[in-house]
Amino acid sequence: MVNDDSIEVIIPEYWNGSFWVYAHGYVDPILPISLPNDNIAGILLKNLITSPDLGFAYASTSYSENGFAVKEAVMDIMFLGKMIKAHFKPDKIFLGGVSEGGLVATQTLEKNQHVFDAGLVSCGPIGNFQGQLQYFGDFHVLFKHLYVAELATIPPMLGGPIDIGSPAHVPPQLMQAWEYGNLKTLIGGILASNPDKLKFLLQIANVPVNVNDLTDEQLIGIAMEILRFNIMATNDMIDRVHGIPYDNTEIVYPGLSGVERIEGDKQAIHRVKLLYETKGTPGVPVVFMHTLGDHVVPAWHMVAYMEKVYSNELTDNAEYFPIASYGHCYYTLDQVMNAVYTMIEMSN
Repeated sequence: MVNDDSIEVIIPEYWNGSFWVYAHGYVDPILPISLPNDNIAGILLKNLITSPDLGFAYASTSYSENGFAVKEAVMDIMFLGKMIKAHFKPDKIFLGGVSEGGLVATQTLEKNQHVFDAGLVSCGPIGNFQGQLQYFGDFHVLFKHLYVAELATIPPMLGGPIDIGSPAHVPPQLMQAWEYGNLKTLIGGILASNPDKLKFLLQIANVPVNVNDLTDEQLIGIAMEILRFNIMATNDMIDRVHGIPYDNTEIVYPGLSGVERIEGDKQAIHRVKLLYETKGTPGVPVVFMHTLGDHVVPAWHMVAYMEKVYSNELTDNAEYFPIASYGHCYYTLDQVMNAVYTMIEMSN
């Protein structure tokens, strides 16, 4: 344990002299703090990084807090990088991050302080974090509006009726039921009961998928992944910015009336800007990856971030790999390795 976070360092037998530091994605606030155990195409990331083919040393941190603890995670990652530099004196230190970890990595590389030599950022909410909260919040209120009858008619013996909450507050018992109870099963059944309504929800919520390309089961999975953030992340974000950072008082939902309206707190929205937005100033070479059909963190983030980079005249420090597929942080091993080798080449 270091600074209330756990760290893991692996030095392979055939070490190439450089380190890869990994910034993991979002972890639900009610879960215990633990080290990441992520994989790529079924291969544990730390095993891939330290394999003879790459030969990097690997290091990661649990972060000192779960949830949208980006500020804390940046400090944890920066501390880890400085510790590695002082103790191991590696040739280079590379930083990679996925999802929320992509935002952590980007903010870290924008600060940098001569710790990291290059980075690989994947599917992170790095272009417009306020827009990300609006995206989540819109899905929340639209799901609640379209499925109000189904949620109300679940019998008490199965845990109903269900109060799905809103972007202004989620009942804590709902979070427990999602993580440890039968809530996911119940909502999955509701979504499966009317495929046409589900397709309408995804379309009106501007989820970046073609509903006719995917099976009903895949569409249910997409909706469930977004609902996870509605249920597990809403209260955490409100606590961190001291108010409601979502506002739909002026949003038009075509073809719908009576959608719940929520007025956001101006100070909370300002704190989002201070804590979560990026500047588009990568101080070292960075490769960015994003699936164009990412339903959790839409690919418009990458476009928005690259616009910041262009305005700052730092395009030599950024390489963007758009991946024409669906899924959140879903890549083939070849796609990842191509990005890794590009990052290494850019750092030379």
